[in-house]
Order: sequence, then structure tokens, then C-alpha cells
Amino acid sequence: MNSTKRKTKRLVSSWWWSLVLISQLAQAQFVGFPVGPDFSDAPQKNARTAAVSLPFFDDFSLSSNGRLDPALWQLGGGTYVNNTLTVNHPTLNIATFDGTDAAGKPYNFTSQSAYGATDTLTSQPIDLRGLVPADSVFLSFYWQMRGLGELPDAEDSLQLQFRTAQGVWQTIWKQAGGIPNLNFNYVYLALSNSTYFHDAFQFRFRAFGRQAGRFDTWHIDYVYLNKKRTTADRFVRDVACRLPVSSFLKRYSAMPLKQYLAQPAAETADSVYTDITNLNGNFRNDGGGFNNISFTYTLANAQTGGTIQTINNGTAVLIPPLSSQIKSVKPQPLLLPDTTRRVLLTSKFSMLTTDNDIPRNETSTSIAGIDLRRNDTISGVTVLDNYYAYDDGSSEYAVYLNRPLGRAAVRYVLNRPDSVSAIRINLVPILKDLTDQFITVQVWSNKNGRPNALLGQKSARVQYAANRNDFVEFPLDFGVAVSDTFYVGWLQIGQESVAVGLDRNNRREEQIYVNLGQDWQPYTNSRNDPTLAFFNGSLLVRPVLGGKRTPPVTSVATQEMPDWRVYPNPTSGLVRWDTDDIKQVELWSSGGALVRQWGQISEKQINLADFPNGLYLLRLSNEKKSLVKKILLQK
Repeated sequence: MNSTKRKTKRLVSSWWWSLVLISQLAQAQFVGFPVGPDFSDAPQKNARTAAVSLPFFDDFSLSSNGRLDPALWQLGGGTYVNNTLTVNHPTLNIATFDGTDAAGKPYNFTSQSAYGATDTLTSQPIDLRGLVPADSVFLSFYWQMRGLGELPDAEDSLQLQFRTAQGVWQTIWKQAGGIPNLNFNYVYLALSNSTYFHDAFQFRFRAFGRQAGRFDTWHIDYVYLNKKRTTADRFVRDVACRLPVSSFLKRYSAMPLKQYLAQPAAETADSVYTDITNLNGNFRNDGGGFNNISFTYTLANAQTGGTIQTINNGTAVLIPPLSSQIKSVKPQPLLLPDTTRRVLLTSKFSMLTTDNDIPRNETSTSIAGIDLRRNDTISGVTVLDNYYAYDDGSSEYAVYLNRPLGRAAVRYVLNRPDSVSAIRINLVPILKDLTDQFITVQVWSNKNGRPNALLGQKSARVQYAANRNDFVEFPLDFGVAVSDTFYVGWLQIGQESVAVGLDRNNRREEQIYVNLGQDWQPYTNSRNDPTLAFFNGSLLVRPVLGGKRTPPVTSVATQEMPDWRVYPNPTSGLVRWDTDDIKQVELWSSGGALVRQWGQISEKQINLADFPNGLYLLRLSNEKKSLVKKILLQK
């Protein structure tokens, strides 16, 4: 395998209207990534003491918080249960395989081209004693490569293995990557070898690919093992919820409650929706394969459990075989007392189906012992608290700025003046561990629909969150006063760039702006360019509002960047400034490595004569602000 080719293929970046590979000549805004134990054959610590009985069935719809059902699966294999990383999936929730563990951390954080086994999904032991091949025992499942993640290469694979009575794992199915395919593909496999019929039979899915992050993505759904099966039972009489429930809000997925209450009608969505799909593919002239559907929508306060709104769609509607339908309602604005501080809204669609009813002469099947209405309900949560968000809390991709001193910003619009007290960012661990390197978060004002004056900033060391999709909060030293439109984002220092999560399910790239030099430009070039489709979405960058404000005038004035003059540039060694405000100085290489720090500066100069010629980044700071300047050293 050519590791250089593998590395280059993935480090893809975008300029305004083109897609280019990273090189010394690339002038890119964002670089994009798809957005991860022990794989020995020894029994895991949480292995069951009693084997599972047939039928074995899991569509992952009962899984929560990204976790598998421990009654069916051995835990610790790194797969991630979610409802956001795929397209056209059979039912709500799928199991995703990539190059990271269950917490989203790369399996190999030291070698960017490391290749090998990544995630695995292993069943609990299943009792198949007394069965023989003539009992027609089959395993079926659906699989998809990429989805909203990254396309596996031709040398990558997803494999299925069976465990024999002798404890040997045999590979009985393998799918290679390399060819784009957004369908969920059906696999139907017979247990034709008598060595599989023992009291501790197991099967497992294993992915092989790049181990440095969320690369080489595969998805599994609707896993079903049973006896006395035929090829006709591919089509189960099952109507399932699928699409994540949309936000209760019109512009955001979350917003401060007091901002919502300032204009509740304007901020409430015109509709809240999901979709359902009919998995029955048996077409008949007498209407076989159709299913009657009605539903109820409820909006509830997740904290109290109290119902706020109920909408009944009592009229049953037919859904044709192998098709989907959007289900939507029009919610009403909330009426809440001014004393309310925080509300978690649960939007729930409950479908009434005939999944468990098999009409006479129907050729589709049910699954004895399995209630197929398990996937007939789907919920979504909208948060009204103290922060704004466009994203749904999950990052399908990650992006970073690949130029030193580049800046990215996300626009937010207030209904009333407020103050920004912190910025939360989903920092994605990928390729290289950047823990303890610096990131600078910033707040800007608005002018003519673009970021303008720097209102506040804070530099802090990078720390990755403990769990996949969690945010790291960067508190500001002072609340930054904002009114109407403002922007929050980050400043990129050096080439060692921090990756930030991108939610590909919520298309709000028109709210993103990028500055690679002196001018801010909207990041809307990717909206209509199919080659840049994987850069579309919402950045997981959230401003936290409220807290103590600084006086508006001094807050803005003391945060302006141009008030520190640093000279000469180029320099033969001495670098001077004309202010007493600077308390600490850091020298960074152009590649993003910290070269030296000076603390408690007493003089208005430093001497760089001992360092090699080249381009450096000089960061000057005090307790309230910092400034980064490019310095060319020529002796």
C-alpha cells in the first residue's frame, strides 16, 4: 500500500471555486476530514454467562447515547450507534465503523498513515445446539460505505466472520471500498457448515482501514439471524421512522431562552418533520405491501415531563412498498413566564402502524418474538438555554484552516443586546495529537454583513473532550457586549491546525466566513459545487451568552488589534514595541511549533539573533488580549 498516496488523498482542501490537493501552492480555506481496544479473540470482560436464543435481531432503534444493546453485543469494539452519519438508511439508528474508538479517539495517534483493524462489532454467544444446515439458518443485514463520512479506499474492507465450535474465526463475507455507493445493500448468508452449530456461536463485523481518525466509514443496519428462513423473508412487514426530527426553531437548533422569548413567533419553525419508510417490498395487484399509517405529534418539557402541545393525524395514510414519506406538523410558539431560565423541548412522532398484523395471503413476514413497532417512534430535542447553535450536536466531518493566521467565523443574530461569555467548539482528534497547543477564540462585530472589529478574544491550550461530539468550552475573561449581528470563531496559529467538527445534516454554510489575509469572505462557494459537497454544513462552534459585561466602550477599544506596533520587520535580531501593555511573548515557528516563551517582560524588546533565519510567528499578550504577527528574521 502506498502510504503517501493514502495520506495525500485524504488531505483535501477547498479554495473559492475549486478543489485542490494540499501542496505548497494550495491556497485553501478549509481542509476537510470525515468525522472514532483490544481486538484479540479473548472473551471481553462484559461477556454474557448465558447464550442468546434465536431469533437474533437488532435494527439499533432501541440503542441510546451511541451505545449498543449489551444483551446482544459485546461492548468495547469501538462502533458508534447514531442516526446522522448515513443517507437512505432502513430504520432510525445504524452502527458506524471508522478509525476511532467509541469515544471518537484515533486508534493510532502517532502515525498518520497507520493501517490495520479498526472497529469491530461482535455478537454475544448464540445457542445453536441441535441445529443442522437443513434447518435453513440465515444471517441477513444491510450495509453502506461512506454515507456522510469518508469513502473507504479499494484496499480497505468490511468483513464478516463466524466463530466455529473450535473457536476459530472464519471470514465468510468481505466488501472492499473504492467504489462510491450511497445505497444500503442487502446481504443474505446461510450457515451451511455444521461447525457453526454449537452452544456459543458468534459472528462479528470487522473494519480494516486507516487508524488515524474518522476515515474509511462503513455502516450496518437491520441484523437478523434465525432458523427456517427463506429468500422471501427479505421483505419484513415493517414501517420504520428514520430521518432525525427537525428543530422546533426556525433558524437554529438551540438558542438562549431569553432571545427566543423576545420574538417567539418569528423564532418558531414553520414545521417540524421526520420521515418514515416502508421496508415491505412485496408488490401485489390487490394492494399487498402497502401499510396504513397515522401518527401523533407531542411537544413536551423534557425536564418536567409535561406535555406542551399535541397534534393528532388520525387519518390513516397508505405508504407504498419500498418508499418513504415525510411527516410534518406546524408547531405553536411557546408561552412561558419570564422567570423561566431553561427549557428542553422533546418533539416526538409516534406512528400507528400494522407492523405486527399479517393480513391473509400476505407474503411479507413478521419476526416471531420481535415487536416490529419498536422503531415506530422517534424523538428530537431542542434546547432553549444560554447558547446558540446551528448544528445538531453531531459532527460527520471535520475541517481546519491550513494557513497560519487564518480565521474562521460563524454569524449569529440577536433579538436583543446581550454579552458573549464563552465559546464552545467541537475539537476533533484526527491525524495528530495537538493537546496543549494553542487555539485563540475570537468575537467580532458586524459591518455590511461581514465580520468587522475584534471585540474580544482568548488564547487557550487545546484539550480534547472525553466523548465523541462533546464540546470544549473556552471562557472569555470578560463578557463581550454584542448587539444585533455578531460572529464567533477562531484564529489559526501555525501549520499544526486544529480540526473543528462539521455537521453535514444542517446546511448553514452561508453563516460561515473565512479570512486568510486582510479580507473576510463568505464560505458559500461550496453550496452549488458538487465537488465540494462534503464541505457543506454547520460548524460546531457555539457562543454562550450571559454573564458579566465589561463597559461597552472600553470593551471594544481595548480589544482592537492594531494598537500595538511591532518593528522592525524584517529584523536582523531585535524586535521592539512602544507599549507597556505586553506581559508575555511567545515565538512560534511557521510550522506551528512553540520555539520560546518570555514571561514577565520588563523591556520593550526581545532579541532573536540566536535563532536561524526564517519566518516566525510572534504572539504578544497580556491578561486581556493577544496579538500575533509574522516576523521575518534576516541576519
